[in-house]
Amino acid sequence: ILAITDPSRSSAQANGLDVDRLRRHADAIREADARIDGIRLLAGSEVDIHADGSLDYEDDILAMLDVVVASPHASLRQEPAVATARLCAAARHPLVSIIGHPTGRIIGSRKGLEPDIEAVIAAAIEGGTALEINSNPLRLDLRDIHVRAAVEAGCLISINTDAHRAEHLEFIRYGVLTGRRGRLEAEGCINTWAPDRLLAWLARNR
Repeated sequence: ILAITDPSRSSAQANGLDVDRLRRHADAIREADARIDGIRLLAGSEVDIHADGSLDYEDDILAMLDVVVASPHASLRQEPAVATARLCAAARHPLVSIIGHPTGRIIGSRKGLEPDIEAVIAAAIEGGTALEINSNPLRLDLRDIHVRAAVEAGCLISINTDAHRAEHLEFIRYGVLTGRRGRLEAEGCINTWAPDRLLAWLARNR
């Protein structure tokens, strides 16, 4: 299974998709999925979490997607309490599958958000949402100590490559290593699930 999650409309720096382009993009992914044997392609989006915790698309647009990764990309200097509320709101949203790079850090250049990670984990468990280990070596977000806290609480984890081109798929090794340092086991990592189980989990609120 390969999920294709191009950026949402607010991500101007990443040529984010407006609603019309997103619809066409999802249609193209599903057409390709119908033609290609041996792999399942999922139509998704990496949807910006706005500063107030709202999402970059309306619910009817989110509902048409196979997978929604909700991520913070702007307003990354919020006070911890505000950042926590923002991430918790997204984690509880019934159409969000995964919270992407929850702190938004860039190693060596941007500290990112400093939420109450225990509260974010609790909100993700409440919402049935997974937290991401972003495998990009400049992110590694969740970091290992946050992964361990999530594992100990029973929160699901998704290891994602954040691939912007094909060679970036190799980043997955860094996410796996981060998961191992955080004592992540197969059962708690949605990447390891059988296809039918994963697809049923993704479709549960659609």
